[in-house]
Amino acid sequence: MELWGVVFSFMKHLAPILAVLILLGGCELFAPREAEPPLDTTDPYAWIPPTAPEIVLDNLKNSFPAGKTNYFLDVLKHDQGLTPDFVFVPDAGIASSQPGVFNSWGYVEEETFITKLFESLQTGGFQRLIWDVEQISPLGDTYEIIADYHLVLSYSDGATQLPAQLGGQATLTIIQNNDLLYEISRWEDLNADTLSCWTELKAQVQ
Repeated sequence: MELWGVVFSFMKHLAPILAVLILLGGCELFAPREAEPPLDTTDPYAWIPPTAPEIVLDNLKNSFPAGKTNYFLDVLKHDQGLTPDFVFVPDAGIASSQPGVFNSWGYVEEETFITKLFESLQTGGFQRLIWDVEQISPLGDTYEIIADYHLVLSYSDGATQLPAQLGGQATLTIIQNNDLLYEISRWEDLNADTLSCWTELKAQVQ
């Protein structure tokens, strides 16, 4: 009985020590695991809120590889008749050979044009719009951007044959709307002579 008393006393003193050792050894079981890296869901062609005039050009550029007409249209001024909408001013030389086409080219005409154009493009094809900005000038509460453009398009097999490469110069009047986002109120086109320009493409698609 005396031996059992000694053993019991030893175990009684040993138990707290064992409990501490078990807790120390097992705390990794309860430690938070290292967080997994987030999934990369970044879309390189995503629409960006145009909080600066330059972002307007980015959204126009991204609309083509993304295949999103709304990226293009959402940076054009459109107040549903409350104030003057977006206006496109064609290259004068080309417009003179297309009587009546550009007499009043506004947002509605632009929406029809860009929708038809995107419908004719090859899904997954190589579509690129490149801007080469020459100057950005603040004009009171508006900006004027003068930029050369180069547009590369690939069309679906059944589409009407249209120019695959376009080039020219755009003069854009950029204003800030009620949401403090920038948009285009006026787009003036100038033919570069070497390639078809926006004006020619609009005349063919309209």
